[in-house]
Amino acid sequence: MGQDRPIEIVRAGEEHLDAIVALAEERRLDPRDPQAGRAGFLVSDYTRDDYRERLSSAEHFWVAVKGPDVLGYLLAYSDARIGPDEWLNHRIKTTLGAFLVIKQICVSRSAARSGVASRLYHHVLEQWQSSPVIAAVVSVPFNEASTLFHRKLGFEELTRLTPPDGKERMVWVWRKPREAMLQAQYGVAIDLYKHEDVLNWNKLNNFFYITAGLAAALGFTLGQRADPSSSTAGIADTLAIVISVIGLGSAVAFTQMLRFGRRYLGARKNAAMELEEHLSWHGGQRIVGREASMQGNGWLKQSPTGLIMMLLPALVSLCWGTMLVMLALDR
Repeated sequence: MGQDRPIEIVRAGEEHLDAIVALAEERRLDPRDPQAGRAGFLVSDYTRDDYRERLSSAEHFWVAVKGPDVLGYLLAYSDARIGPDEWLNHRIKTTLGAFLVIKQICVSRSAARSGVASRLYHHVLEQWQSSPVIAAVVSVPFNEASTLFHRKLGFEELTRLTPPDGKERMVWVWRKPREAMLQAQYGVAIDLYKHEDVLNWNKLNNFFYITAGLAAALGFTLGQRADPSSSTAGIADTLAIVISVIGLGSAVAFTQMLRFGRRYLGARKNAAMELEEHLSWHGGQRIVGREASMQGNGWLKQSPTGLIMMLLPALVSLCWGTMLVMLALDR
C-alpha cells in the first residue's frame, strides 16, 4: 500500500531529524570510495543540533517523503542567516550581494535518479525570486552527479574558491531568466559565432596565399638549382631548404591557429545553443541547436567542415616536410 503513495515535499520538522541525520551520514564523503564523485556526497559535518537549529532559522528546509519514509531533504537559507564561520558564503556575499545558498541537498541511495532532487530544487526555485541562488560543490574529487544535475536545472558555474579547509569548491549560480537580457545576449552570441567562422576562413585564405607564394619561390629556386651553369646554383640549394623550412613552419602554425579557431567556434556555438535552450522556455525556437541532440546528429555540434579546414594545412606541412627530406638527401 505504501508503494502507491505519492512523493510529497513538506517542511522539515522534529519528527524528520532521525532520518535526515541518517541520510547525511549515508552520503558523507568517503575519500577511499573511488565512486564518490559519480554518486554525489556531502562534506558539511552537520550534527543533529545543527539540523535542529536550522529547522527554525532556515527559510527553506524541506523533506521529500513517501508515506513514513524520508527520501531526501534540501537545506537552504539566505545570506542574512549565514554563520560567522562560513568563509565561502561571506566571500561570495562581498561580490554577489544578496543570495540564497543551497547548503545541502541529499537523496537516499534507494531513491537516486528518481527525480527527488529535482523536485526539491524546483520547490525552492519556484518560491525564491528575490535574489540569485547559489550552490557550492566540492570539485576534488569531481562530483560528476552534482555537475550534471546543476547544469540541467539551468545553473551556471560562477567561480571556484578554496576555503580554509583546503577543499576547492565549484560555485554554481541560478538567476531568474530575464527575457530582454537573454535576447540581447543571444544576438551577441550569434555575432561572435559568425565572426569566429569568418575569421577561420580568412586564416585559411591567407594560408593558401602564403603557400602559393612560397611554392612559386621554391619552384623558381629549384629551377636555378637544376642549372649547373647558373652562378647562383650553390645559393639556390640553401635557399630551397630555407623556403621549405618557412613553408613547414607556416603550415604547422596555421594548423594550430585553425585548430584553436575550431575550438573557439565550437564554444561560440555551444553558447548560442544554451541561450536558445533558455529562450525556448519563453516561447522561442531552437535554430542553431535544432535537432542537434537527436541520435546521429552529433555533426551539428561539431561541423566536419571545421575538421577538414584544420587538416588542409596539416597535409601541406607533410608535403613541406617531405620536400625538406628530399633536399637534404640530394645534397
